[in-house]
Amino acid sequence: VSGGADSMALALLVARWTRTLDGCTTGLIVDHGLRSDSTTEARQVASWLDRRGIEWHILKWRGEKPETGIQAAARDARYRLLTAWCRQHDVFHLLVGHHLEDQAETFILRLDRGSGLDGLAAMPAVTELPWHRIVRPLLSLTHTELKNFLVTENQDWIEDPSNYDTAFTRVRVRRALTAFDSDRQGDNKVKRRIAGASSRFGHAR
Repeated sequence: VSGGADSMALALLVARWTRTLDGCTTGLIVDHGLRSDSTTEARQVASWLDRRGIEWHILKWRGEKPETGIQAAARDARYRLLTAWCRQHDVFHLLVGHHLEDQAETFILRLDRGSGLDGLAAMPAVTELPWHRIVRPLLSLTHTELKNFLVTENQDWIEDPSNYDTAFTRVRVRRALTAFDSDRQGDNKVKRRIAGASSRFGHAR
């Protein structure tokens, strides 16, 4: 749970769902230590989860940070921390907040790299690993839909400035797709079609 709109919406939805099954949800917050206020943000997210009755743990990315390829390195470190915690605590399901636009962006990025069928299938809804399973239940929902849900729940979220930094290729792809959608009367039609294509590649895979 980064504290962004996507992961906050996921946390609230999953907690509501697991309670109907007499289960429980634990929010895992990764403090990457890449910004001076990262620890403060992690504690803010923890307080939000606390008020919602959701158990939480803060996991810290320690050690030296690379000067280049920081987003990829942070993602790798994040998954190492998350999956290690799950294995240590016998947690089988790790749910993450990737949504429809994330899927469309991933498709374009992999297309640019010349990926084949497996790569263009982008992110699967379920990834089976030796010790647990990664689940992405929000792939059919847009970022706007998730933010609207949080508004109805009176829940704040954190805006990550790196999501607007055009130094990152994904951000430039996101802006290009948004502009393309605007030319097509909006409503994320282009992103929905690209995500749909990715889904069809996924079925083939």
